Amino acid sequence: MSGNFCNKCGDCCRRIPVDFEKRIIFFDGVQILTNEFEQMLYPVSKTKNITFCSCKYLENNLCVNSNKPKECANYPSSPFAYIPENCGFYGEIFSKSERFKQYIRKLKEEIIYCESLHSSDRNVQMTVEHNKSVIDKYKIYGSEDW
Repeated sequence: MSGNFCNKCGDCCRRIPVDFEKRIIFFDGVQILTNEFEQMLYPVSKTKNITFCSCKYLENNLCVNSNKPKECANYPSSPFAYIPENCGFYGEIFSKSERFKQYIRKLKEEIIYCESLHSSDRNVQMTVEHNKSVIDKYKIYGSEDW
């Protein structure tokens, strides 16, 4: 992030979405739930497969863990980070997300253009394949609809 917009509300550490069955956290995008990170969490509420957890190191809306795992130290770094309502990072993450969606839309436009050429040129085919693979990587975030 280009600046520290944290308003020290603690909400990002109070409602961490976790799918324990699939061993995934939806914190800074979709990440594998490590044992180290899991040891810091305690369940607060559950909806369907998602369990919202709080961090045991949160005191007075601040982290008291001097040895933060990478999931916390880098948060938020992804345009797909879970951002609580009224978070100071919301605007920056929203802007980052919109720029990334625009990038995906340009890849889709390039696919349409390349396919309209009806070309057997290997470079054109490789461009289409590459663009589709990039788009597919972000399906979990909804790239098919951007």
